Amino acid sequence: GQSYEIRMLDNRKLGELPEINGKLVKSIFRVVFHDRRLQYTEHQQLEGWRWNRPGDRILDIDIPMSVGIIDPRANPTQLNTVEFLWDPAKRTSVFIQV
Repeated sequence: GQSYEIRMLDNRKLGELPEINGKLVKSIFRVVFHDRRLQYTEHQQLEGWRWNRPGDRILDIDIPMSVGIIDPRANPTQLNTVEFLWDPAKRTSVFIQV
């Protein structure tokens, strides 16, 4: 249930990627295994989680604590992935729960 803050920053250099000025950016967060051996069995590990903990997610967004995120989404079939839109010109912090 612990929330962890991730601050979203626009770190483009002046004049870099001008086509995104005034537009929203889509970010996707995904939790994966650090252990190389488990990376190869990720699908089976996630299915085991789904079977043993129905309705629970591995990764979620703490929406009340987050600032500046738009249209947060958590696909029910991807328990370890969340996505949202944000404006690089505005202060944005997303709080995630693992």
